[in-house]
Amino acid sequence: MPYPQKSLTSGMSDEAGWRYYSVDEFSSMPKTCKDLQENGQTITGVYDIYPYSTLTIPAIQKRVDGSMIFDRNWADYKNGFGSPEQNVWIGNDVIHKLTKENTSSLYVSITVQNGTTLYEMYDRFSVSDEAGKYQLFLAGPATGTLGDAMLHTGAPNHWDLSGMYFSTPDRDNDGYSGGNCAAGSNIRGGWWFNACHLAFLNGQWSPGSWINPWRPTVTSATSVKGTTMLIRRN
Repeated sequence: MPYPQKSLTSGMSDEAGWRYYSVDEFSSMPKTCKDLQENGQTITGVYDIYPYSTLTIPAIQKRVDGSMIFDRNWADYKNGFGSPEQNVWIGNDVIHKLTKENTSSLYVSITVQNGTTLYEMYDRFSVSDEAGKYQLFLAGPATGTLGDAMLHTGAPNHWDLSGMYFSTPDRDNDGYSGGNCAAGSNIRGGWWFNACHLAFLNGQWSPGSWINPWRPTVTSATSVKGTTMLIRRN
């Protein structure tokens, strides 16, 4: 019987005082196929298991270079991909499980080419489940050195991202009536798009293809050395 291993994990680490999120709430979830059988699952099928639940989940998003392609489909963003030590999207199902109580803060950082790390922190961050299209809920205050490019951007409302559904090149859930933002030639990646974005950390690393990682502070991939998204419980 095939059982997918969903959780990407690594050791503890810190960034700007933020310790990577501990997954204590996964302790009661099945770690092996035997756990499922002992809990009464006797029908052959595909089930989720969480084999690394005693460890910790690192950044929910991390990029250190352009070696990992983030132009991926809905299933990839649902389940997660990459390596926690290098480039990773932890998976929308996991992000939902970590934030569903709406008690988490979000920390976003972009390290630019001169080695300076700019950041923005949001007081409340949560993501709904797949049935809710992984809808983003974000609340302030927003503080930091990047500037707020997600919540209250100062631009028309169609640029703000709170309340938006997750989109991928094969799944259009954005607020843009002219097409699928995630499938655009200058975007090509999964994110919470409105019409379309002033903040987008999953773009193609090529400078000509990744526009506005975090406008107006970082407007091109030529400026980016790395990105990170961290969460912590308040």
